[in-house]
Amino acid sequence: MRQREQATDKREAILETALVLFTERGFYGTPTAMISREAGVATGTLFFYFKTKEELIDALYRQIKGEAGAALRQGVEKERTIQAKICRVGKNAIAWGIRNPEKFRFMEQFACSPFVSTTAHEEGMSHFRFLQELVREGIREGVIRDYDPELLCSVLASSLSGLPSRIMATPDPKKREMLIRQGLAFLWNGLATHPDTKKTVREATGHEPENRRSR
Repeated sequence: MRQREQATDKREAILETALVLFTERGFYGTPTAMISREAGVATGTLFFYFKTKEELIDALYRQIKGEAGAALRQGVEKERTIQAKICRVGKNAIAWGIRNPEKFRFMEQFACSPFVSTTAHEEGMSHFRFLQELVREGIREGVIRDYDPELLCSVLASSLSGLPSRIMATPDPKKREMLIRQGLAFLWNGLATHPDTKKTVREATGHEPENRRSR
């Protein structure tokens, strides 16, 4: 039992160290000797778990994508409406990015990287298929625009990655809250068949639209 725990600890140490170094230095700037040294293991130990640097980055990519996908799905099934489900996904994405800035940067950095194998990319994306199912459900209900579902999912995925980046760059808590409201409103209105502009402005900013107040 103790040997298995030690093996797990070493493997996790390698992955955690690789995550930091890959995001800081990139693929070419992170030799395996540096990873093993910073992880406190012998280079031979690293190659015991990961035969190549490509295999290591694939394992890291799969792990982080799986973790992120599970985080984004959390609590979604409990929401009653498609709008509430989409907003829950958005809130989850923001919360996960804030809690895991290095993992978030890694996903952004290696999302389309040639250093990650096609198999790992496909497996990673499989954790986010629920988004397409959610979009299709919204189209069937008539609350999401009847556009190509894959196109809408691509736009949604881009928005979900952009929101945490903007919010993490804002240290002021009150401004963060405002940005979250605005981001979620923008996220839904970009998909909605009938965007409610007045309601969205009020919910996002806490104020009535300018033209309404002037009347």
